[in-house]
Amino acid sequence: MGFSPFILISLFYVLIGVRSIYRLSRSWQTVWDDRFTPSDRALVDEAAFFILIPIAVALHELGHAVAIWTLGGEVLDFGYYGFAGYVAYDPFNFSAVQQTIVAAAGTFVNLALCLLGLAVAFLWRPPLRAPINELLLQFVFLSGINAFIVYPVLDVASGLNGDWRQMYESGVPWLTALLVAMQTAVIFAGYWLLTNDVARARIASLTAIPSGFERGLLGGIRPGKVDRATFSPSERALHDASDRVASGWPEQVRTDVQRFDGGTALVLQWNVGGRPRAVAARTLASGRTDILGLSMIGTKQESPPRLLHRWPTLPSVDELTLGIRLAMEAVDREG
Repeated sequence: MGFSPFILISLFYVLIGVRSIYRLSRSWQTVWDDRFTPSDRALVDEAAFFILIPIAVALHELGHAVAIWTLGGEVLDFGYYGFAGYVAYDPFNFSAVQQTIVAAAGTFVNLALCLLGLAVAFLWRPPLRAPINELLLQFVFLSGINAFIVYPVLDVASGLNGDWRQMYESGVPWLTALLVAMQTAVIFAGYWLLTNDVARARIASLTAIPSGFERGLLGGIRPGKVDRATFSPSERALHDASDRVASGWPEQVRTDVQRFDGGTALVLQWNVGGRPRAVAARTLASGRTDILGLSMIGTKQESPPRLLHRWPTLPSVDELTLGIRLAMEAVDREG
């Protein structure tokens, strides 16, 4: 098998992975301790991709080899490149069912690894530390997405004639239907884990996701979406005041409610001449309410927020409306 673009990309990822392993080794003690910081989470998520995925790829290819040997065949060639690999054999004496089983064997290994990762993270008692659970669950999601979505799409679209094309075109309708049903079930199970409130709360607890944040699709954390039905009185006041300001503002205003330990922030963003502007109104558990000016470059904050106004206790909606309006005008003038 020649050096296809997929193999070259795989080797490039291996080089990047060496850097990731080095960074993890330098922070080994702090990453795995009881204080799981955002930077620790980023290193763990990288490790799931650059360390565990290559191990899963090796086991995937070994699964093909074991299936070939079990069915009485001989492995003629084998290649492993970290994020890609292959196993070659002579299919002449193999029936269509046997050839399909060989093609599916690697995917069965991926499924078994995903189920093992979920079982350890969800069922281990007492629960493992948050970094270990994050490593396991990040691997489960990345491996599942790669094995059951990305690889099948690339295989069919590129004409690679890999595992999934052989499974889809097995010539054995009942077996192909069974494999497609398995693929569909795995995808729906992953979607359920990412969207079901109970599952999301369990994952958040296992991986120490801070209050007010949620897991990103491919790892990391992001501000969580807040259901208006669960608004506290202070959050309702922030929301009502921002709605009043937005309705009378010349540019379109986007609002985002973000909960954090000890309070809530409502961020208002708009653009003037293609340049982003933003202010935030936040209330703390004590009732103190601040309005902050944010300096933005694209979607990222450029510098620390600037305090524009403060109330020692929660103000009325009218006072909040006026305060937010004046703060937005001040940010506009600053350019």
